[in-house]
Amino acid sequence: MKIDEILVLGISHTELSTEEREKFIQQNPTNIIHKFFLEKKILGYINLSTCLRIEFYLQLADNFFIEELIQEFKINKGIFIKKGIDASEYLFKVSCGFFSIIKGEDQILAQIKKAYSSALEENRSSKILNTVFNKAIEIGKKFRTESKICHNALSLEAISLKFIKDSIGFLNNKKILILGVGDLAQAILYLLVKEKVKDISITNRTYHKALKIKNTFDVNVISFAEKLNIIPETDIIISVTSAPHLVLKTEDVARLLKPEKKYTFLDLAMPRDIEPSLGDLENVSLFNLDDIWRVYNKHLVTRDSLVKDYSFLVDRQLENLKKWFQYYKGRNI
Repeated sequence: MKIDEILVLGISHTELSTEEREKFIQQNPTNIIHKFFLEKKILGYINLSTCLRIEFYLQLADNFFIEELIQEFKINKGIFIKKGIDASEYLFKVSCGFFSIIKGEDQILAQIKKAYSSALEENRSSKILNTVFNKAIEIGKKFRTESKICHNALSLEAISLKFIKDSIGFLNNKKILILGVGDLAQAILYLLVKEKVKDISITNRTYHKALKIKNTFDVNVISFAEKLNIIPETDIIISVTSAPHLVLKTEDVARLLKPEKKYTFLDLAMPRDIEPSLGDLENVSLFNLDDIWRVYNKHLVTRDSLVKDYSFLVDRQLENLKKWFQYYKGRNI
C-alpha cells in the first residue's frame, strides 16, 4: 500500500462560475465514477460534494489511468487533479477549511465526516482512503482547537442571514418560505427563529421530513405541490434543495406575483433551484451564492492570517502520514 495510490479529481468555486459548475454537475459525475468502481477500475472512492465544490477522492486500479476517466466527461473545463502526497495535503487543507470561502468554518469538516461515513456504509471506500480520511478528520479538529479560528465564526447560514438583513432590513415582520430541509436549511431556520421571525413556512419534496422539523421549530409546513400558492403572500423565499433541476421557474412564478409587492429570493442550491430570469422582474431581487461571497469577502482578513500562522500543523500531519505509510510498506493491512 502506497501513498501515491490516492488521487483527487474535482472542481471548485474558485475556478468555475455557478453556470460552469452546473454544467459539470449535469453530467452526473458520480455515475461516471461509480461505473468504473463497479468495473473494479477504481478500487475505492469518496464523494465530497457541497454547494461550492465537487470532489472525488479515488484509489485507481493498477491497470487504469486517470486519462481514461477524464475522457468520460464531455465537459472537463476546470477539472483539477492531484496525486499522492499532493492529494493528501490538499484534503488536509480542505478539512481545516483553508479553501473555504469562510476560512476555517466548521461545516466542511462535518461534510467530510459525512462523505466518509457514507462511503463506509456503501462499501466503496478502501484501506488507503480510510487512512487518509481519518488523518484528515484528525487534523481538521486539531487545527480548529489550536488556532481558535472558529471564535466568533461566520458560517454560510450566518452570512446568508446577514445578507438578507442588509438587503431588506428588519425580518421579524416578514413572511418567509424555505424550500428544503437539509442541514443548511435547518441552520438558517434556527437563526431565523433566534431573530424572532414568527411567520415561517417550510416545504420539502418529501413531506414527512418537513413534518419532523415542526417538532423542533414552530413553523408552518406545506406540501411541495402548494409552494407556488404561498409565494405571492411571502416576502422572502430561500431555496436550498438538493434537486438536480430548477424548482422555481419564471413562467410559473411571475404570473402569481403581486406587482405592488417586493420579493426577495435567495438561491443557495447547487445546481441552482431558481431560474435566473426571475431576477429580471422589476419587483424581484434574486441572489445566489456568488452574490453572497462577493459581498462578504471583507470578513476573511483575520482568518487568512490564522490559516497562515497555523499551517505548520498540516505539515506535521503530512509527516505523520508519510511515517505511517513507511511503517506499513509491504505489509498486508
